Amino acid sequence: MTAPQPISVIIYALGGQGGGVLSDWLVEAAHLAGYRAQGTSIPGVAQRTGATNYYVEIYPEREPDADPVFCLFPSAGDVDLVVSLEPMETGRALNAGYVTLETTVVTASDRIYSIGEKVVPGDGTASASPVLTALEAAAKKLVSLDIGAMRERPNATFFGAIAATGVLPFEKDSCRQAISATGIAVESNLAGFEAGLVAASAPERSDDEDPATAPETAPPSLAELTAQFPQQLRAVVDQAISRLIDYQDEAYARLFVDRLRMVYAADESAGGAIQEFRLACAIVPRLAAWMAFEDVIRVAQLKTRPERLRRIREECGASAGEIVRVVDFLKPGRAEFAGLLPAWIGRQLSRPESGRPRGGIAFKITTSAPWGYALLKVLAGLRPLRRGMMRYADEQDAIDRWIEAVVGVASSDYELACRLVDVARWVRGYGDVRDRGLSRMEALCIDWREKLADDPAALSVEITRALDEALLSPDSNCAPVA
Repeated sequence: MTAPQPISVIIYALGGQGGGVLSDWLVEAAHLAGYRAQGTSIPGVAQRTGATNYYVEIYPEREPDADPVFCLFPSAGDVDLVVSLEPMETGRALNAGYVTLETTVVTASDRIYSIGEKVVPGDGTASASPVLTALEAAAKKLVSLDIGAMRERPNATFFGAIAATGVLPFEKDSCRQAISATGIAVESNLAGFEAGLVAASAPERSDDEDPATAPETAPPSLAELTAQFPQQLRAVVDQAISRLIDYQDEAYARLFVDRLRMVYAADESAGGAIQEFRLACAIVPRLAAWMAFEDVIRVAQLKTRPERLRRIREECGASAGEIVRVVDFLKPGRAEFAGLLPAWIGRQLSRPESGRPRGGIAFKITTSAPWGYALLKVLAGLRPLRRGMMRYADEQDAIDRWIEAVVGVASSDYELACRLVDVARWVRGYGDVRDRGLSRMEALCIDWREKLADDPAALSVEITRALDEALLSPDSNCAPVA
């Protein structure tokens, strides 16, 4: 008689997600229920370029005739349960052949972005939807959890979801006993376990989108601003208006719409309706992001959001009575201070040459303390004065030159105008990085009429080269175009 095969479980977890503890719980639960089990692990790579893999085998009989022989690592096509606390890591399991029609998959549906995604200029993030769709087709069963609201104990939540799949040979009470046996944060881990049981039994999501918070919308008083654009633009325009109102005020959101209206008119004149207004659709997120540039005022505003301190407490797992001390490290330099001054004064202060140390004054501000929080609130309160500041004037001048160039180029070369929109990826970051990006944009947008009239092919090559460098050089260490 052939002996039964062990139940094999792979767990993929990133640093801080508690994959090791989850693996230990599984092994302990099996032992408490009278089953033989073994757990091993293969370390991942630091800074989110690979998860740590935990492998657990559980022999499905309580009293085997002989001691079972366990394997130290999984075999493709022979895995019963794949668990991943990040969906792209589940995709790695699928690619490695660990997911088959006999495999149950438990995965998170919300992303934790990798270093490779974060360094890409603009939006380099990948959607989890194609991975989840492929897993649903390849696996015996897919359990997809939105753990955005359960980040305090994600491993306990997944332990509950694992128990709900029915793959394990023992009862759920053995899992609860394993959590209690550790003696660490027992109450909150048990709560997470129960939440996982419920979440794994909940109806599946009917939409194909990544789970996210509801998009921000513009106030009803500004609904007419969105309505003047075609349907494919309205949703993102609505969010842009909401963001810019939060950033400055309604008048600033109307300035955004005025600029967009110019591009939309040029798009329409160039026959953009045939291409579903690709030019206008491309410029909306770029323009909104540029207009919401992060100066000292914006940084202070974001750091004093009540939800930020609340999120930090949740991520630390702090209870209601525990004290969490938040210290922010800031080092504003000469350019940042000059940017807060009126334009005519700020320009009297010479800026350091690009590539040379910017210096600056280092601050350690305890944001969680009343004095630190109040200091940042004072800086955030300078928002009504922003329009008179040098940084604001410089950014608006650069934006206007860019918009003018895009509109002008669109009349003769639609594709080139779309690429010029995308070159705004250069305008990112702060300090020297942003200075270099603005210099690159200035070099492209200045004298564009003459360049387009004299040698449009050379202008096309220049714009394409700038775009390629923006995509391939995330650190922006390229000198401005001569």
